[in-house]
Amino acid sequence: MVFVLKVAVLAAALLFVSSGSAHAEILHAPVGGRAVPLGDGRVACEPPTGDWEAEQHGRLVRPPAQEEAVGRAIELKVAATAAACAESDVRMTLIVVDRYPVIDLATVVFSPDEGRLDAQGARLNGVTIAWTSGAKQGYDSCHDMFTEQGVERCSWGVARNASADLNVTTLTWLPRGARIDASAVFYDAAGRLIPPESFVLRPSRVVLTRLLPADAAVDLATGQGEVPLLHPEAVGSAECGQLSCEMTDGRLIVRGASSLVSSFELKLRLVPNVFVARKDQLDTQLSVKLPVMHCPMTIVSGSPIRNNDDAKVIVKLDGRCARDLTGLRFVTRDGSLKILQSQVDRDSTYVLLHLGRTSSDSLTVSAVRGEAEGIALAVAYTPTRNPPQVRAALELPTHPNLDFIPNNRWASVHVTPAGERQYFAPLSTEGVYMVQEQPGAPSLIRAEPHAAGLATLRFGLRTSNLPAGLDHVDLAVLADPLQRSTGEANLPAPLEGTKDRKPLVEFLCGGGNVPLQRVSIGVTAYLSFDLRDTCRVIFHRDRLTPEDGTQKLNFEIDVLKPDGSVRGEAHVNEVVIVRAGAEPRFAWIRGVTDPFDRIRVHVSHVADDRHYIGAAELRTGAPSAQWTAVMGVGRLRLYGTSTIPAGLYRFGLGEGARDSSGVLQLNFGVISRLVWLDKDGKEFPLAFETGVLVFGITNSKSPSGEDLFQVGIVAGLGFAVPIANRSMPSQASVNLHLWFETSAMRKDKGDETASRFALIFGPSISIGNVGTSL
Repeated sequence: MVFVLKVAVLAAALLFVSSGSAHAEILHAPVGGRAVPLGDGRVACEPPTGDWEAEQHGRLVRPPAQEEAVGRAIELKVAATAAACAESDVRMTLIVVDRYPVIDLATVVFSPDEGRLDAQGARLNGVTIAWTSGAKQGYDSCHDMFTEQGVERCSWGVARNASADLNVTTLTWLPRGARIDASAVFYDAAGRLIPPESFVLRPSRVVLTRLLPADAAVDLATGQGEVPLLHPEAVGSAECGQLSCEMTDGRLIVRGASSLVSSFELKLRLVPNVFVARKDQLDTQLSVKLPVMHCPMTIVSGSPIRNNDDAKVIVKLDGRCARDLTGLRFVTRDGSLKILQSQVDRDSTYVLLHLGRTSSDSLTVSAVRGEAEGIALAVAYTPTRNPPQVRAALELPTHPNLDFIPNNRWASVHVTPAGERQYFAPLSTEGVYMVQEQPGAPSLIRAEPHAAGLATLRFGLRTSNLPAGLDHVDLAVLADPLQRSTGEANLPAPLEGTKDRKPLVEFLCGGGNVPLQRVSIGVTAYLSFDLRDTCRVIFHRDRLTPEDGTQKLNFEIDVLKPDGSVRGEAHVNEVVIVRAGAEPRFAWIRGVTDPFDRIRVHVSHVADDRHYIGAAELRTGAPSAQWTAVMGVGRLRLYGTSTIPAGLYRFGLGEGARDSSGVLQLNFGVISRLVWLDKDGKEFPLAFETGVLVFGITNSKSPSGEDLFQVGIVAGLGFAVPIANRSMPSQASVNLHLWFETSAMRKDKGDETASRFALIFGPSISIGNVGTSL
């Protein structure tokens, strides 16, 4: 008894303090009690708050006397001496507790199976019971105290299913307002330090409600078995009728039996102060009849799942029972189990049983031969467990964590681990989604094409260490709580095509009697102007696969004039939706009116997060494909233009040159130009020119005073720089000319002395560009 008390005192000491000294930093004193020391000669460095009072120059503190102060804690700075206060950073916590209760130890009853402690006494309201049992610990306070015939009664919820051995399970009490802490010390109303062992609460009785599982049995297939005791620490001795048994290291071992023995009488005697409750009585012993099993049977599928309608178990039978299952039934305390499958593997037989919904913490399966109660041949016992949490994630290559189930392609299913030697396997749901299992790789999932709404993924719990044929049995069916919608997984299809796929979009001109011209992406094509009405963009729906989903494309067409300006009537900018189909879609290009008009086509995927998976990777507005075609292939252009030269200079040739030379101030005429074109239709500045001009319209005189007015025919070279409306009929240019001129008509026809031939040099402004490309 002394040893037991020492162990209990040690456990309580670990809860409160490591020794009986007052060196702790949390100090408890009862309301209205005497002044208590701060310990270790320390003094208060400041007046305490919260109605505490300092005495004897701060070496003692007196707790308040008001009831409302119970449970209130204050911080107090302390030091070894008053002189050391300036440098001290030590603080103590002062807590006011209620007056200590009176507990009648003879009425303390501990019921571990119910997790309850009952006691009677005085001032029990708010009293806390703290407990430890192995690695478990906890506490509860008295909140529902009631008084009966002047005696207070209270119950605490403590240590459910804990050991009945009070050397293992320790109980301590604390007054109302106290703080549970290993550094706490307590003083009584007289100001005296209370040793920690004073708070140890040792029940006078331990009351058990169960000593054996409800369906307990003993397996004697090997000649020796063990009785499954729930509280072996409470058993002092045992008798097993015609069998021999003994308690060894907390285990009740049973030996020896004929194969004809099907049961025996077990009598258990309990240790002192431990009782078993039977109806309204407390007994110190228990007598029960236990069945004897003669065939080894084990549950090999792991702990069964509680509260699951699809729960199953797999048992393994060895010995003579494994050779003949005829007439064998499998039962639990809830009734018979349906045999779903049996399989022989070497000297053992595996039997798959439908368990269904059970809420019990444990399961005992018995193999029975015969009708009614029959003869029990084997028994297997296992604890059950709560359904494990299952979480799944769907993934496409480079696109993890989908929030829906694709209906146009297969997605990988990644699922959380199920436990040791177990795993979750996704299960198909008819009409909603399909599942394909892959050996050594994640399973695949795909929604039915016509499924709509939200779907819950279902998973079968399987065990991997079973023989083939049983390793794919669903021991329970569980669901991921996350619901997912179904829909297309739209991925951007390559527009340009790949090694294995033809282009999705093409730009073509021609066809029919005209050779077909295919414009390549990123390369400017130069096509005949005659093909302008045959150009179109083709969206090849026939080259899309259902796995691509629906393509959402930005489609833009611009026709640029030779000068680079845009023809507004030809502009197209719209979103095109393309789905897989048998026939392609066509977009005809319009608005090409002049040679060397440039067609530019942009096609890109729309960066829409609601449409494409991984749309954030698409750069909005940047084309994924671009085609360019120039509608013109000529290299020469012959066109006419009006010209207004100003400031030309005429150099007369031959006899009379002096009379026919001079500045021609204002002139007008029409000339034709033959000019070289580059591949984009731009004119080379230097061209051959010829035409008819009227020279010297205003008062233009030669140095000799002769009038220079005349109509001349010119031919020569011109250097032209377009300044507006390039390559258009209204083109305006600035020019520099060098012409050979011969006069067709002079103002004074009778003047034969003037030269009829001349060189003319100077600038002009020309307007017009009417002609044809050669």
